[in-house]
Amino acid sequence: MSTITTADELAQSAMEVGVLDHRDLQTVRGELGTRTVDLHTLSQELLRRNLLTQYQLERVMKGLKGGYFYGDYKVLYCVGAGTFARVFRAVHTTTGEVFAVKVLRNRFINEFAEAFRREGELGASLKHPNIVAIHEVFSKRDVHYIVMDFIEGRNLREFTRVRRVFEPMEAARILEGMLSGLNYAFQQGVTHRDLKMSNVLVSSDGEAKLLDFGLAALENEAAGEAGVKRTVEYAALERATGVRKDDTRSDIFFAGCIFYHMLSGRSPMPEGRDRGKQLSKATFQNIPPIASVAPNVPPTFAKVINRAIEFEASKRYQTPAEMLAELKIAAKRLNERGSGQQTRNELASSEGHDDQGEPRRLMVVESNVKMQDLLRELFKQNGYRVLVASDPDRAIDRFYTDAQAAEVLLFSSGDIGRAALEGFNRFGQETATREIPAVLLLDEAHAAWAPEAHTAEHRAVLTMPVKQREVRQAIQSVLSRQAVK
Repeated sequence: MSTITTADELAQSAMEVGVLDHRDLQTVRGELGTRTVDLHTLSQELLRRNLLTQYQLERVMKGLKGGYFYGDYKVLYCVGAGTFARVFRAVHTTTGEVFAVKVLRNRFINEFAEAFRREGELGASLKHPNIVAIHEVFSKRDVHYIVMDFIEGRNLREFTRVRRVFEPMEAARILEGMLSGLNYAFQQGVTHRDLKMSNVLVSSDGEAKLLDFGLAALENEAAGEAGVKRTVEYAALERATGVRKDDTRSDIFFAGCIFYHMLSGRSPMPEGRDRGKQLSKATFQNIPPIASVAPNVPPTFAKVINRAIEFEASKRYQTPAEMLAELKIAAKRLNERGSGQQTRNELASSEGHDDQGEPRRLMVVESNVKMQDLLRELFKQNGYRVLVASDPDRAIDRFYTDAQAAEVLLFSSGDIGRAALEGFNRFGQETATREIPAVLLLDEAHAAWAPEAHTAEHRAVLTMPVKQREVRQAIQSVLSRQAVK
């Protein structure tokens, strides 16, 4: 293994490992006008054209020969790393579809490969809209991976760090999806046993999807060796209450804890690296009532939480279906009484509805979470159904698998930078997307890029600072002009 020092070495190594095609390389060199380019120029041009990802480039530059492909899946970059596995965003080499590939770390292969395969196959048996689907489990020799749906969004822990407190009805919708997935699994004889915020993904359209069914036991074993047990709360609760390890009422308890956290902004359980020492019987018995921590939580939801986190398992909901039914009743009552300013605002405008009264699908392309939230709320309050994507290329690629993914796009350059401009232009050129209305919102620091944007009657550019009303008007304008073309 040797590091790359010249452009020729980079090109040769990238082709040898299969991440760069010779014809693409020739095209790049032809457009650069010379074969004698320096290493930096070639690497940046390959990145700019999306012929290499940053992950691939870094591995090639280090002279690494593996880790680019797992079966039919080409790795684009790493999206997460846990104690015993890494998760990559990957693309199928034939269909172009995007997936998440979870790969067992090499140091755990000897001890945990069989458990990884077994638990992956268990997860693959679960097919439900609120459970992340597993499509393939591969376990041979030194290669062990699981292929799953790639969910555009963030996990609930990441959302909570930014949002801190969720609006009651939004939290209830997330919990409803979680309980639907838990109930389906329960009907198949499967419990989760590692229900925590990082194992709940929230998709770009706000749908909850449960992750890692069946992998909790392996996580616990592997993490135990590393010194940090991730399912310590489950073990402590089971020990304190005397229930078996696969009791669905333990999942219910921790679903209640997640609801508590979303509505109050704080976890009912101790956090930190010394949690094992803190999780005594009294820890579960003495959780402060949600009403004392967050007095504004609707009483109907507080009642659901209180029953879910009862110390005695017999006093909790006995099945996820029972908790789900009571949650829906509580949400209905809250809606009937008027659930606060946000719900009234969401109904205050029909601006985002089409001629049949259906909400228009608007996709916001923005990587800054706070800006995502601001734009999401702005358009939700005016009738749109809002989807969020953090990467322009991923957003565009969705239209090749779902031509109706959105009716209009808003590209924001804030944290994305020049990639937003390039994505906006690519969106106007691709066959699948060029007729779809789009608006490019340039940050004040990026105003000089405006002349480079490819505009049309249904494609517009705005430069910050602008008022929220002007952003809405721009969306309405491109939609109306596309309609009369």
